[in-house]
Amino acid sequence: MVNDALTANILNNSNYNELSDSMTSFVKTYIEKLIEDISLYVDASILIEKIETVDKYKAGQELSQDITGIPSAYSAIDGDPDVLVKFAEQYAKLGIDSFDDLCKEALLDFLNLHNGLFIVLLSKLNLYELSLNAPKKNDSIDLTSEINAKITILSVKFSFGTVKFLLYELPVPD
Repeated sequence: MVNDALTANILNNSNYNELSDSMTSFVKTYIEKLIEDISLYVDASILIEKIETVDKYKAGQELSQDITGIPSAYSAIDGDPDVLVKFAEQYAKLGIDSFDDLCKEALLDFLNLHNGLFIVLLSKLNLYELSLNAPKKNDSIDLTSEINAKITILSVKFSFGTVKFLLYELPVPD
């Protein structure tokens, strides 16, 4: 990874080390790559407020993308629309000032960029060969894990507010 020291410092100032033993290597790699990508493409001055694993989550917006293959996963961005507008503008630098289609497209572009870089990293490390479905934007979604506490929520604090990134590693079929 390009910015290992910064990523490690950000993660060390969170509850990541306490939870990492209970995470799969897929989830740990996703989180580490996400922090690196946020630092590189959005803002390096971030804090991880909390990493949680839950059974259920209700997202206010469905700004998501499916990672397909084995393992498969559902990834999403959620948060207060005003904060998401600021995140989208910080990333895209297009004069985004409202939670409209342009804002949602910028958020999905970031998610697609990150997920693309993530699956390329997994391939480069000879871990998995995965694909991405097209990003989705819908209203809201209720997410329920089929296995206890498999939805990982990473709350990232920026100077303008907190954005939640979700990853639900789907159970491997028998």
